[in-house]
Amino acid sequence: MKLIATAGNTVAPALLVLERLGFVVSIERVGERETFRAVRGDETYIGEDPVAVLGLVKLIEMRTWNWHPEDSEIGAVLRKYELD
Repeated sequence: MKLIATAGNTVAPALLVLERLGFVVSIERVGERETFRAVRGDETYIGEDPVAVLGLVKLIEMRTWNWHPEDSEIGAVLRKYELD
């Protein structure tokens, strides 16, 4: 069985992957809050940590910039995962 979970040990690998994909990564700090920004050409991804940013990159890769789900998709997935 293979397992990975979001934790401190996934931050550096996520940053390395973002860099390998051609992104310039920066960290914006406001008080104690950090926001990670990855920019490549006209694409910008912002998240609370590098793993979240990498997830956004994959979301766009899979769904394109028209990533917004249809209402029927939202309802179906909320029911499936009992989130409604």
